Amino acid sequence: MPFIKERVKILIALLLTLPWFSLWLMGYTLPPYLEALVAGMAVISASFLLSWAAETAEIDVPRSFSLAVVALLAVLPEYAVDMYFAWMAGLNPDSDYVHYATANMTGANRLLIGIGWSAVMLYVLLTNKKREIDLDEGLRLEVFFLFLATLYAFLLPFKGNISLFDTLIFVGMYIAYIKLAMKAPHEEFEPEGVPAYLCSFPVKKRRGGVVAFFLFSAFIIFISVEAFAEGLLETAEIIGLDPFIMVQWIAPLASEAPEFIVAFYLARKMRISASLNALISSKVNQWTLLIGTIALVYSIAYGGIAALPLDARQSEEVLLTAAQSLFATAVILNLRVSRLEALSLLFLFIAQLLFPGVEVRIGISIVYLLLSIPIMLREVPDIKATVRAVRTMAKQTGQQ
Repeated sequence: MPFIKERVKILIALLLTLPWFSLWLMGYTLPPYLEALVAGMAVISASFLLSWAAETAEIDVPRSFSLAVVALLAVLPEYAVDMYFAWMAGLNPDSDYVHYATANMTGANRLLIGIGWSAVMLYVLLTNKKREIDLDEGLRLEVFFLFLATLYAFLLPFKGNISLFDTLIFVGMYIAYIKLAMKAPHEEFEPEGVPAYLCSFPVKKRRGGVVAFFLFSAFIIFISVEAFAEGLLETAEIIGLDPFIMVQWIAPLASEAPEFIVAFYLARKMRISASLNALISSKVNQWTLLIGTIALVYSIAYGGIAALPLDARQSEEVLLTAAQSLFATAVILNLRVSRLEALSLLFLFIAQLLFPGVEVRIGISIVYLLLSIPIMLREVPDIKATVRAVRTMAKQTGQQ
């Protein structure tokens, strides 16, 4: 019988989601560390199903669009957490929830680059014993919108709030990105393992299977990540960690897990550009749609048009997040990544994590900017090439 191993892998992944699904269905609770373990196992298993579905979907849709869908589904728990904080902030404008909404968003964004991007880059560089890795032209779409969103995000700390006007800008960027991603060129690849098994099905059955995998994995991730995060948060509370630190770093670590798993799955298969495409698409998603919907949810809960205020601490956090995003964009502008660049992303993130003081946040923001500006100036031809590539895609989309 062909594809026996692949069928077993799918069965194991499905079975490992059942313990948490059963507990969730019956409403049982476990001690925090056990809840984090069982829910985390479900998240990991569902993430593999999501990875297989994404790779299989590339037969029918462009890679950029497939991974954009993955990014949206994988980050739904992050939306749930942040929207909860934004909603509570709107109901209680003088509460700590106002700070938590921004803290969770900035923490998730910086974690994605500082750990996700750098870890995948270093894994590929060290595994292949290379000093530099090359990415393909298909990434220019994500690079363009990340660059655009980052430049606009620098306005937020100086405005001191996130308003409904910002919502229009950020959500508009995301809609434009998805529209172009749907029309991006197909990239040829040879499916292996479970995706090869799924690709062996007739077209209708294959597409139905992909949709089923997407929906099931998204559902499992959605019902699991909150418990996973809460289990980690309660465990951290037991050992005496600061609540703000828990909201900014531990909760996003749990909610970002699906994206990290998808990216590492692709990286292990040496689909380097696809791996980073998944992570960059997640960053575009969180840096446009996520931040854009915060003010909308806040206003709905507030009962009228209102802007989510940013105090001094949150303005510094947004500035640091934007500065990190600019440096990360500068690193991938030329579609090449060196060991030094990957290590810089990692070490600068670790520095801000270990030393969370005001001076450190501002200092590292300046370092990011000082590193980014000369790279941007050097890579002006790549900026122009990126703009041309997106303009060409937009023209082709308009003609269809």
